[in-house]
Amino acid sequence: MRRPCRITDCRNPARTGRNICDRHRTRITRHGNPHHTEWSVADDHDVAAIIREQRPAPGLTRLERVKVAHGLTNHGLPAAEIARIVGVQPRTVYRWRSEGFRQAD
Repeated sequence: MRRPCRITDCRNPARTGRNICDRHRTRITRHGNPHHTEWSVADDHDVAAIIREQRPAPGLTRLERVKVAHGLTNHGLPAAEIARIVGVQPRTVYRWRSEGFRQAD
């Protein structure tokens, strides 16, 4: 049996011959922090600037994309334009709208 991941509160088994699981290994490699998630990080100043200027912005986190889409929807922009600005497909914007942008709360 494989031993558990050494990260606090992680229930995943560690990789074979390692002390941490794949999820935490990836987070450490990409972000330098085993607890980092793209859903918990959003710069509200950047989000407000993108909504105000209505310009494409590459490199947004998932949460920032949803917040920008929510703000642009409130300004009355069509889904296709929001998708172009945020960098997703229009169907994704329709899905976020139907779910009530609950990810942004």
